Amino acid sequence: MKNALVLICFLLIGGVAGAYGDQMRATDTSVAGRETDGKILHSKPWPPLPSYESLDDFGRGYFPQAPYEEARKQKEFDLLEITYSSDGLPVRGLLMKPKAPGTRKWPAIIFNRGGNGDLGRITDNGQPCGGMTNTSCLDVADLYFLAKAGFVIIASDYRYQGATVKRDEWGGVEVDDVLNLVPALKSLDYVDPERLYMLGLSRGGTETYLALKRGIPVKAAAVIGGVTDVKAWVDSRPEMNIVNGNAFIDGFAHIWPDYEHRAEEQYRARSAVYWADQINVPVLILHSRTDRMVPVTQALRMSEALQEKGKVYSLHIYERDGHPLPRNREDRNRLIVDWFNRSGQVNP
Repeated sequence: MKNALVLICFLLIGGVAGAYGDQMRATDTSVAGRETDGKILHSKPWPPLPSYESLDDFGRGYFPQAPYEEARKQKEFDLLEITYSSDGLPVRGLLMKPKAPGTRKWPAIIFNRGGNGDLGRITDNGQPCGGMTNTSCLDVADLYFLAKAGFVIIASDYRYQGATVKRDEWGGVEVDDVLNLVPALKSLDYVDPERLYMLGLSRGGTETYLALKRGIPVKAAAVIGGVTDVKAWVDSRPEMNIVNGNAFIDGFAHIWPDYEHRAEEQYRARSAVYWADQINVPVLILHSRTDRMVPVTQALRMSEALQEKGKVYSLHIYERDGHPLPRNREDRNRLIVDWFNRSGQVNP
């Protein structure tokens, strides 16, 4: 395959903590915790995407003009900012749905964003969109091409907003926000509840694996540039200072309970390489050999763990690309759509 190294393994599918508050909770395989969880409280139209000319060098490097302008000018899908209930809290997110769904039932993708706090936010963070400080419009344009392939898209911005924005637990209580997108989707009469899928980018890969561990009812998952061993990733990126805090997060040492004595426990609870036996749906792993944000070893180790446990997975390593694989966008999306469609066949 062009510009890529491919390793694919198809095996017979086999087969502790979940969310965090002030203390660890026991594993919870349920999706909804409260009757109101997943209820869409209100929605409003998404603001128009900025013109290509207004993007900075980062934005124009991420997207060629033609596909970005196609996404910006598209008329087939409604793009909404939603607020839904999760653990009794209002959580912002995104919903991309067909303007004319007809009588068919649409499959849906739960997208888990990357970043932390305001960094990587999918809804508006108050900064001009199209640069490093606000990639929302780039994410929306990317997601449009998955919607165009025949999917409803829903995403959470996680609960950390306002006063709590720098208290992001990074694999803690916000996993509930991902789980509670399931009842949100099931409340939409044009969505097929039997064909739900999940896609995670970067930190969203961690959220994806944690949601799978807790039994989210999706047919398959895909992870792009995902973090699978949080401690190894932190050690590889000391310049981020994510342990002691930076401009976007107060730091794991100040957020996770009893970090001094329980750091190893909490890192492992967030790191899928240590509990691959609990991943029970097919997983497509996509990564760049030259990823400078999340080393490719994170993907290699996860595939090894899934291989050892006899799980269904596919590993695709692109030879040269950025963190979200923008140079191989079309091929990346083709692999994701094919993976989901094959995994969701009623009679394969």
